[in-house]
Amino acid sequence: MTVSDIPDLRALEPWAVTYPSDGRELAGYLFAPEGSGRLPSLIVNHGSGGLAPRMRPVAEALNRMGYVAFLPIRRGYNGNPGPHWRSLVTAPEGSPERGRQLVDTLSAENDDVLAALAWFEGHERVEADQIGIMGISFGGIMTTLAIGRSPRFKAAVNFAGAAMNWEQAPALRETMLEAVRRTQTPLFLIQAQNDFSLGPTYDLGAELARLGKPHEARIYPPNGTTREDGHAFITADVPAWSADVGRFLARWLRA
Repeated sequence: MTVSDIPDLRALEPWAVTYPSDGRELAGYLFAPEGSGRLPSLIVNHGSGGLAPRMRPVAEALNRMGYVAFLPIRRGYNGNPGPHWRSLVTAPEGSPERGRQLVDTLSAENDDVLAALAWFEGHERVEADQIGIMGISFGGIMTTLAIGRSPRFKAAVNFAGAAMNWEQAPALRETMLEAVRRTQTPLFLIQAQNDFSLGPTYDLGAELARLGKPHEARIYPPNGTTREDGHAFITADVPAWSADVGRFLARWLRA
């Protein structure tokens, strides 16, 4: 497999890179502001559908803020080697077993996120002591799990992580709550009002507040008219959140 063979992403070819993880060579895309020198940087994690071209404006918004953005593709997505999550999460929707399968599968995917970090922090444009992480949906789960496993991240932004699974997958919910109990990384929780469930922001935010850990939580006005529209808030309305995220990152990632 070559990066140019990945479906639907040929328009992103100028930014293509690869990174190693668990014996696999995985594709990703790195967007950096013009110029040279090391900058604060972020890993940006895609959702359950894989990386889509609509994530490019998110990366470009981060570039305008002065950050390098790395969009790694995890195992099994967009033609990357490895099993796709749908082949591993086969239990019925809403069953306890499905929640356990999600935890096992996403924990393995999270190994790719930490491998991406190891590759990224050695890049010539990256200030290794100023790396943050963010993501949407499954990518928000990746973000939360990663900060529970590694102290290397200075700031994190979770867009709608687990909103489609929160009430139906108690094992996943508890795994994410345990991650925020372990982390010291400042976390910004973001959702649109019409997402599938606002439980992730309310429950994770409440746990962080109980523990006195640095965090922010914000529910934005509805995006579009459907739950799917609300869940896609990160790409559908970049201007709505970019100022708040920029302020949060300036406070914690650049510190």
